[in-house]
Amino acid sequence: MQVLLKGICKSFGNTEVVRDLDLEVQEGEFLVLLGPSGCGKTTALRILAGLESADSGTIHIGERNVTQVLPKYRDVAMVFQSYALYPHMTVAENIGYPLRLRRVGEEERLRRVSEVAESVGLASMLERFPRQLSGGQRQRVALARAMVRTPSLFLMDEPLSNLDAKLRGQMRAELKRLQHDLGTTTIYVTHDQVEAMTLAHRVAVMNAGTLQQVGPPREIYENPANLFVAGFVGAPPMNFINGVIDEGVFRSAHGSLHVPGGHSGKAVVLGFRPEDARITEDEHSFAASVYSTEMPGDETIVTCRLEDTHVVIKAGKEFDAAPDTPIRIAPDPRMVRFFDQSSGLR
Repeated sequence: MQVLLKGICKSFGNTEVVRDLDLEVQEGEFLVLLGPSGCGKTTALRILAGLESADSGTIHIGERNVTQVLPKYRDVAMVFQSYALYPHMTVAENIGYPLRLRRVGEEERLRRVSEVAESVGLASMLERFPRQLSGGQRQRVALARAMVRTPSLFLMDEPLSNLDAKLRGQMRAELKRLQHDLGTTTIYVTHDQVEAMTLAHRVAVMNAGTLQQVGPPREIYENPANLFVAGFVGAPPMNFINGVIDEGVFRSAHGSLHVPGGHSGKAVVLGFRPEDARITEDEHSFAASVYSTEMPGDETIVTCRLEDTHVVIKAGKEFDAAPDTPIRIAPDPRMVRFFDQSSGLR
């Protein structure tokens, strides 16, 4: 089901939480709203669900204008950060509860509960109670309860944030596969950019109530629209160095780098990803010193100090250097991105 948010604004008192939000979600798409805490992403999701009312703007789900429609008539299912399972009900009863409320016959209800439980790997646990389940199993019950209604739209508000790191990785894979198999339009809210990049068909990045950029994960990562997106997306995030481009050379207090393009004399911020730089002896590079090294597995994360700032690069797992060791860093000129120092725009 296609979703269209047009000109959505929402304030709480004098605080503007969502500002002129325009967003179109295609049928069958998995779209992730990404941003830091307090950026307005959950409020936008609750407005779409009908749990909050917008101060202005319109909401369309499919062909219907649902701006003034009550939540129960919007045909959406929402999965919250909290599992919100009924402790006195079995897994089967928790999953089937939305169908009971809609007075679906017992035979049909049991059939649909069984089918959904099978799809999320809970078929052997239908007689258990929530206290007998792990965190990941409880989260799957919450997902199954949303799925059993076969809604036209899934809304998910940080459903994996209560799980440990290993289980989050497993549930991301399960969620992605489930959404692919069901083909149901899904809008997912998170502050975790790893979740956004691994789950989404497209990512919508928000900050301070404003939509910053919308695009496929690779586009967001490789071509961020502004300094905020560049610095928020990526682990570690993009590195920044202030300087000026002069006749094809980027010059800063830390060194220089030959770069393609013009913009001669313009004050810019040079951005580069940690994997797009190397340690070198080339004079057209940046002087730095090793601040710290970390070896998480197949690479070494090197944090470098450039007088007033730090940058992070990824080196081979064999790299080892003591703190304060002098080095030179050379970003790949083909992979650098430039941002305007005053506006922050790329």
